[in-house]
Amino acid sequence: MMRISIRQMVILILILTSYVYGGTTGKISGKVIDSESKETLIGVNIILLGTNFGAASDLDGYYYINNIPPGVYTLIASSIGYHKVTIEKVIVRIDLTTRIDIEMTPTAINIAEVVIEAKQPLVVKDLTSTSAIVSSEDIKLMPVENIHQIINLQAGVVNGHFRGGRMGEVAYLVDGVSVNDAFNHGMSLEVENNSIRQMEIISGTFNAEYGQAMAGIVNIVTKDGGSKLDGNVSAYIGNYFTTHTDIFQNLNKINLQGPRDVQFSLSGPTRVLNNLTFFVTGRYYRDEGTMYGLRVYNTYDDRPVFPDPQNQSFWIDRGTGDSAFVPMNPYQKKSFNGKLTYSLEKLKFSYSIFGDDTWNKGYNHSMKWTPDGIKNHYGSNIVHGFQINYYPSQSTFSTLKLSFNRYKYWGYLYEDPFDSRYVEPNQGTPYSSYTFRQGGNETDRYDRYTLTFLAQWSIESQISKEHKIKLGFETRFHKLFNRWKDIRNLTEGQIDSLGNPIFTLGYSDPGTKFHDIYVGTEDNTRNPYEFSAYIQDKMEYDIMIINAGVRFDYFNSNINLPSDLRNPLNNPNFPGANQKKNAEVEFQISPRLGVSFPMSDKGAIHFSYGHFFQIPSFDNLFSNSNYLIDQTTSLSSVIGNPELKAQKTTKYEIGLQQEIFQDVAIDVSVYYSDIRNLLGMQILQTYEGFLFGRFINRDYGNVKGLILSFERRFVDFFSAKIDYTYQVASGNASDPYVEFYNNQSDPPVETNKKVVPLNWDQTHTLNVSLNFGNLVDWSAGLIFSYGSGAPYTVDPRYTQGLRFENNGRKPSVINVDLKANKVFKVFGFDVNTFLLVYNLLDIKNEYGVSSTTGRAGQDLNVKFAGPIIGKNTIDQYLKNPADYSGPRRISIGLNIGF
Repeated sequence: MMRISIRQMVILILILTSYVYGGTTGKISGKVIDSESKETLIGVNIILLGTNFGAASDLDGYYYINNIPPGVYTLIASSIGYHKVTIEKVIVRIDLTTRIDIEMTPTAINIAEVVIEAKQPLVVKDLTSTSAIVSSEDIKLMPVENIHQIINLQAGVVNGHFRGGRMGEVAYLVDGVSVNDAFNHGMSLEVENNSIRQMEIISGTFNAEYGQAMAGIVNIVTKDGGSKLDGNVSAYIGNYFTTHTDIFQNLNKINLQGPRDVQFSLSGPTRVLNNLTFFVTGRYYRDEGTMYGLRVYNTYDDRPVFPDPQNQSFWIDRGTGDSAFVPMNPYQKKSFNGKLTYSLEKLKFSYSIFGDDTWNKGYNHSMKWTPDGIKNHYGSNIVHGFQINYYPSQSTFSTLKLSFNRYKYWGYLYEDPFDSRYVEPNQGTPYSSYTFRQGGNETDRYDRYTLTFLAQWSIESQISKEHKIKLGFETRFHKLFNRWKDIRNLTEGQIDSLGNPIFTLGYSDPGTKFHDIYVGTEDNTRNPYEFSAYIQDKMEYDIMIINAGVRFDYFNSNINLPSDLRNPLNNPNFPGANQKKNAEVEFQISPRLGVSFPMSDKGAIHFSYGHFFQIPSFDNLFSNSNYLIDQTTSLSSVIGNPELKAQKTTKYEIGLQQEIFQDVAIDVSVYYSDIRNLLGMQILQTYEGFLFGRFINRDYGNVKGLILSFERRFVDFFSAKIDYTYQVASGNASDPYVEFYNNQSDPPVETNKKVVPLNWDQTHTLNVSLNFGNLVDWSAGLIFSYGSGAPYTVDPRYTQGLRFENNGRKPSVINVDLKANKVFKVFGFDVNTFLLVYNLLDIKNEYGVSSTTGRAGQDLNVKFAGPIIGKNTIDQYLKNPADYSGPRRISIGLNIGF
């Protein structure tokens, strides 16, 4: 095996310096011919106006321009003896080739300058798997405010689940670099719409350059500054208006407490250095939410008292609240994005910063009448990126990117852990079921952070007309801190002279049951690291286009664990006491293949296949890494597993693109995914007989589906896109904790021996997007969405005592959103006024349902409930706003551009 020293590696990087990982650029290619003789032309100069990009046609009249940031360009072709040709509105898309063939007219023929508007083909010949490209112009027309709304509109995506995969199986990239939080695989940093130049959403297979994902890729390329000063300011205010006031209380008001948003962006030359440009954008958003509580009780109140202990039917309520409405799911966000770009002939340097600060509260239905007792949640995320692009020739470029990501989250009710307003943890807990809490507060608090340093290098070369080779590597170093603790009554069981319980606020010692924190290192952190490398070849022939590649991934959790898991308590009377071993490293090789067969300019068939791996989230690796096991006969403890293997999905897809009429095309895809080594759990027993759960790779599933897409491009003031997905997502478990929950029952519930519908198995999904109008004057966009009901498990009481997991179906869901724009010219400024309406029809979609009825707000088990010892009725308790989609929201605003 060849060994490379650190010194040699540094020299290699310096020689080949640059940036790009995860596709962030596209390509233009074509052939230049004489318009009269139809012969190929040699040495024709082709440039992209306003850029340093250009090429010259070769001996066969062929040209190509690589490494073009996505966007809309003007292409100019010129040659001695021929009229100049200008081609406008040439669209470049991420990872794809735009074909522009050029006909040059000899100067001997007296004609005016040739100006042509490029027409984007509806059939993308080099598309080898299902993906969607969304541009900044598309986003402006859509009734959306964030990227998650855009993602959920794509075929094969159901509430964040890509083609039937679990949550957390998607890689989110910004300018080619991952912004997933390794702790939970979620997207921690949300890029604002104003920053997006182009966005690629891959729900099918993906190339070898993409890793740590099994279900899909979201690849966002952000804007740079231009040669001219450009900016805009936008703002809107809104309110919720609904007919369902029995569920969504305290709405239907016109005030300033509804959703409100202010954004700005500014870009252009810095005037400090030539070719140094900037782009900045910021946003402030605040919404008091749709779920309000009623302050019937204050946090210091307690449950009712019984004057006569022998008479449980007479009690005295102790509520002291003022019955004011209190928002219980408010949300606030402040975000900022800045970028500096310095461009030279063969080099390009850029620095970017993304940051956001958030605050919110999570609705807790049991606390609805004690709304002041729920926690605050905070987040502060920042990503620094530095990149260098190097273009040694037209056919070759390489890239280097360094990134430092920090994701920090914390939550509590009161900032001071010893705040005197905290009350005893069980205070206010009701005596009866279907009863709101009657005082008290949430008592736990948490804080965690993930630091990730990332370095990427890649090189890409068009080694021939047919072959474009790309290879690269990436390394990531992580540092994680995680702490959770809960209030303990240090004088529990003691009473004062009047017989009242004494509450002394305190916390357990770090590393004990009620105070979980990583221990074993000086700074209480975990420090895993990973490395990956890939090589891929894009082969473009007249009869086919092939994307073939292979990827290598290596992961080291960098921690030790007990040598004998049956003795996690280090009992010296049993084997393995105080003995440790290093966790095994994990590595895998994954091949990828995609092929497209263009049948004509108006049709293409594609096939793709690949192996996709993902290490489980670090929370599952390092959870309860102190190996604290409850020393009881019941099952209540769970430990992580730093030796978890990578989860694996094998994907197959075949599809057809076909232009059926002028400006109208269809896309049909059939896919199948085989999912193995999913996160699950095993139940272990210590030598002493104590039970505990441990994460392992045991779950499995499969997904099969059909996608039908119909698209009419925007012509004659109208465009339409219709996506229909038929999908069956099955597996042995939807939740990694299923085995744990099953074994908590007495007797234990038998584990599934066959696949069942997964919780997110939505068989039929339909999205319809319509846009119409004159885009420079007025426009309107409408989105209609339909989803058949997701599964739920029927209460065994109503299935003759037999339990069949996910044997029922929830009601189907329907939603309509609308955005309308009108443009005015005021004192030379472009003023765009807009109306934005979510849930236009105010439909009450039911997401959370009772296991007895399959409907929200209806529970047959209330007949088993005893008398309510409290002020609320059962009907009030059953009306949980979190079980329904949000009510109608209407916002009006304006955008001023300059």
